[in-house]
Amino acid sequence: MIGELDQGDRLAYRMLGRFADAADAVREARRKIEKSGEPGWLDTVVARVSLTMLRVRAKNGFEMPDPVVSTGPNQEPGLGVLTALDALTPDERVAYVLHDMFQEPFEQVAPLIGRTPLGASQVEARARKRVAGRPVSDVDLAGQREVVDAFMAGKDVLDADVTLRSEEIWLRGAGMVAPKTAAIQAAPCMEPAVVGGEAGLVSTVDGQPVALVAFTVRERKIAAIHAITDREHVRRLFSPE
Repeated sequence: MIGELDQGDRLAYRMLGRFADAADAVREARRKIEKSGEPGWLDTVVARVSLTMLRVRAKNGFEMPDPVVSTGPNQEPGLGVLTALDALTPDERVAYVLHDMFQEPFEQVAPLIGRTPLGASQVEARARKRVAGRPVSDVDLAGQREVVDAFMAGKDVLDADVTLRSEEIWLRGAGMVAPKTAAIQAAPCMEPAVVGGEAGLVSTVDGQPVALVAFTVRERKIAAIHAITDREHVRRLFSPE
């Protein structure tokens, strides 16, 4: 399972949503501080480096982000949040992460994205409005697990407007989603996990993880399912290089 993130890594991770990119951003930020010979706030330099990386990131189509996976509770963003962040512009993402997730004042955010404090607040407001549309679990982890267990037992716990997102699929509505989830319910080796703070499952073959599923639960129903089915992606998550 993925270990805990320290402060600099956590900021870069939430900025970029990819473990390798976050590690690169932190290394580059430390290099810049060391090269300048002047003390600097690591978080500020990490934010600047992350913004540059977001602006030049290749547009190769949608790629599922890297969730933090653990056996017990973790406080990292779920796949629903991470995919919503990926849909923001670079400036929106930086403003949202710094202000909403790290409580940085707009006076600190503004210079990073070339805005006035008022302009930065407007950028953040647009981002917050876009992120607010993703479903969020309204029960604790134990409550989520009960609903996921019921789902795996074949019970009808899909919300009428449930969404399913994976590398190649984005569906809405129980009628569209239910047929696609049959493979999850029929999988022979599904182990419980916490995926970005949400109840999830890890599919294994010969003891090796091959797929990852996270569930968002609202009002005792599954409101969203996010799946990573690319085996190489899953391998990297469980064996970070």
